[in-house]
Amino acid sequence: MSKVSLIYLILPGAMIILWILSKDLALPPGITESGISRTFIRMSLYIYKRIKKRFTSISGEKIRMYLKVLEQRKDLDNAETEYFIRKISIVLMMVTAGSFLAMMMSISAHGSTVINSGGAIERNEYGGRSFNAHLIASDEEGEELLDTTIPIRTRIYTDEEVRELFDSASLILEEKILGENESLDKVTKDLDLVDHISGYPFDISWKMDNYEIMHFDGKLNEDEIPQDGELVTLTAVYSYEKHKFEQVINAFIVPGTLSDSERAFKEIRQLLQKADEETVQKKVIPLPESYNGKRIIWTEKTKDNSMLLLALILIGAAASYVMKDKELGNTMEERRNQMLFDYPQFVSQLVLYMGAGMTVRNILKKLSDAYARDRERGGKKRYLYEEIQRSVRELSAGTSETQVYEHLGLRCGMQQYTRLFTLLSQNLRKGNSELMSLLSEESKKAFEERMDKVRKAGEEAGTKLLLPMVIMLVIVMVIIMIPAYLAF
Repeated sequence: MSKVSLIYLILPGAMIILWILSKDLALPPGITESGISRTFIRMSLYIYKRIKKRFTSISGEKIRMYLKVLEQRKDLDNAETEYFIRKISIVLMMVTAGSFLAMMMSISAHGSTVINSGGAIERNEYGGRSFNAHLIASDEEGEELLDTTIPIRTRIYTDEEVRELFDSASLILEEKILGENESLDKVTKDLDLVDHISGYPFDISWKMDNYEIMHFDGKLNEDEIPQDGELVTLTAVYSYEKHKFEQVINAFIVPGTLSDSERAFKEIRQLLQKADEETVQKKVIPLPESYNGKRIIWTEKTKDNSMLLLALILIGAAASYVMKDKELGNTMEERRNQMLFDYPQFVSQLVLYMGAGMTVRNILKKLSDAYARDRERGGKKRYLYEEIQRSVRELSAGTSETQVYEHLGLRCGMQQYTRLFTLLSQNLRKGNSELMSLLSEESKKAFEERMDKVRKAGEEAGTKLLLPMVIMLVIVMVIIMIPAYLAF
């Protein structure tokens, strides 16, 4: 296991410590999860108890108010605790899973290598693909000597020689082989003896009159270059089927100045290339074992994205914590819209039943019972009738009707409901002979407001559909115009 992989054990280790510290904590009575989820919730409770007094969220009061409205629980402190520890537990689970995934990715990245246990690179069999090996050479002290990529060719290969447009290609080749040199009159660095020119069907092979100074691939042997320089004649052989053409190029080789690291890089790379050429018919390529009396330790440079994975999961965990509050706010907005939608029907029911001689108390009881039966049959939750059920329970417990109506209006939290239940409460205290007419006007007004909202929603939907309609129009025009254009 690499050192990078060990880093990813820090977070799981912290989770283990949290588990030990929190295993004896008693969870709130509303927690029903079991198994690993319960374990993470208990760890979250330990964290929440430690940060509750030190950390106060800016939106904490708003969340507490949302929970009070939605949960309808007397033990609001427990509801708040359950909400936050569930949020924290999601973060803990994501962080733990992300750490293990990142560690496994790191192990996989560092565990797969082309270097076998014998210190050699295995070639692919004939017909297999060639590949590049990114290798790092370092000495026993850990100092990096070489970081390079070498091509690993298949074990057996064939040369198909090509020929075409020789005159134009020969003009390009001299500039193509210069590499980092400015001119062939003064060559101080390796030449790039290419075997192909883009756009031309030639396979190019090379011959030279001095292999001691320059290898067949253009690499210079610094130790053999005279101080006064040496003229090397290169012959490029262009091949195409049975035809061959030769181009003679003269290059004046002069010694260059190399630093120790550059010399080590070049010489170790040459050792690699020599091992490659000498074992081209063998299955493995033995890697050089030493350089300048020091043992070389070979490793393969791998691409490790595990840290990126961990960072993304940590960001996702933080986002999930924030989005939990947004989800709660969306639920509140859904409740508000639903209660506004149900208001006209509720007022209409009040007018209908009161006109039949029923009291408001009995009407609320009737609506509560009807809603309970609907829920038993799998009906959708309606927040207005949830509040009505709560009010019926308060009436059964002996709370005065006036207080129940005032509480109901406050819990609904909207101007329409506050106005309606204030009217009903005042009717109980003072009496109001015009109550029915007022409720009828309120019902009519509520339905008009509902129709306005429906019309507005329809207009907004039409606006949202405008862009897709324009896109469809463009697509239709393209379908019609392209065949017409191609016909001319």
